[in-house]
Amino acid sequence: MWGKILSDSIGITSKLAADQRTALEHLLFFNVNQHRVRLGIQQSIETYGVPEIYEQDGGLRVRVGDIDGVQTLFAVSAAGRPLGVAVFVRLAHERFVVLHLGVEPRLRSTMDVNTPVLLKLMHEIRSTARRTRGVDRIELVYKERTGVRLNV
Repeated sequence: MWGKILSDSIGITSKLAADQRTALEHLLFFNVNQHRVRLGIQQSIETYGVPEIYEQDGGLRVRVGDIDGVQTLFAVSAAGRPLGVAVFVRLAHERFVVLHLGVEPRLRSTMDVNTPVLLKLMHEIRSTARRTRGVDRIELVYKERTGVRLNV
């Protein structure tokens, strides 16, 4: 029940307020959990390019290299503070590829992943994939073993 309450208080948006740049930088570039997916981060950067935060229409977005069509979803608290970020793109007609993920740790005193935030972001990507004609799978670049795919 507690997880449900936390999950319900997490909002999803595609644009983050410009005054949240520092918090987004911490999620995306200085995340204390980066070591867990270091190889995936390196692989994503080598294959697709470096993520970059930029401002557009008064809000923050993320682009990756020179890839067109990159989409960003932000998990935010009720106060608008970013709790997580997911960067993905439709690279082929039938698949979305999640290029980068950043999730705030569950508690400041631990380095555990905030599972409700991660699940909320992945649920939203899956919902988007289901609404997108022709997309039947989601691939995660950050993975510990090869071949991690989610069917839509």
